Amino acid sequence: MFEIKYSDLAGRIGVLHTNHGKIETPSFVPVIHPVKQSIPAKKIKEIGFDVVITNAYITMKRLEQKARANGIHKIIKYDGPIMTDSGGYQVLEYGEVDIKPSAMAKFEMDIMTDFAIPLDKPTGFGLSKKIAKEYVDHTLRVCKTTIKNKKNNGQIWIGPIQGSEHPELVKKSTNELIKMGYQMLALGSPVEFMESYEYKLLAEMIIAAKKNIPTSIPLHLFGAGHPLTIP
Repeated sequence: MFEIKYSDLAGRIGVLHTNHGKIETPSFVPVIHPVKQSIPAKKIKEIGFDVVITNAYITMKRLEQKARANGIHKIIKYDGPIMTDSGGYQVLEYGEVDIKPSAMAKFEMDIMTDFAIPLDKPTGFGLSKKIAKEYVDHTLRVCKTTIKNKKNNGQIWIGPIQGSEHPELVKKSTNELIKMGYQMLALGSPVEFMESYEYKLLAEMIIAAKKNIPTSIPLHLFGAGHPLTIP
């Protein structure tokens, strides 16, 4: 799935192989709204991006039957690799969503996204260690059930790492997801760090995760394309 071409310390240049083509890493992953596209997905590909991310939760709420029948690639009119956010961002923003993790996982399998993410509970920024641990444990339970019930259809399931500014929780989350067999990981909740200008804590969170990830497992950083990271 992940072919490493070059490496230096913790950095890697490689190729991700998916059901809809190859992705050269490192790679930015532009966000495509499944209903309202300010910039057409076709234009995003013409610019040179190898992969996009769209929101499975919004797709399910607005276009469920059409998406199940036709697949996510036809919904957003993009023929390359697609990653879907399962609604974790909505959980971070609003507290809860009205869909069970098992239903979301089945939907992501049905729409044949290339990169699927379990419906996690992001720890965000500023939670006490006790509450953050509850969120991490919840996410790990969801991830364990999801990976156990996934189909062998070429989809890549991404394990969402949570824990935020609590490095021991980030370490726990990372190690448990690897034990479960996730082929790719993603570090959750960085947006609130960036919006609070807590770049030192963000770097520490990334390091806490990277130190526990084998070089063979690629890592995605949610929200890394936030305008605050671009000079």
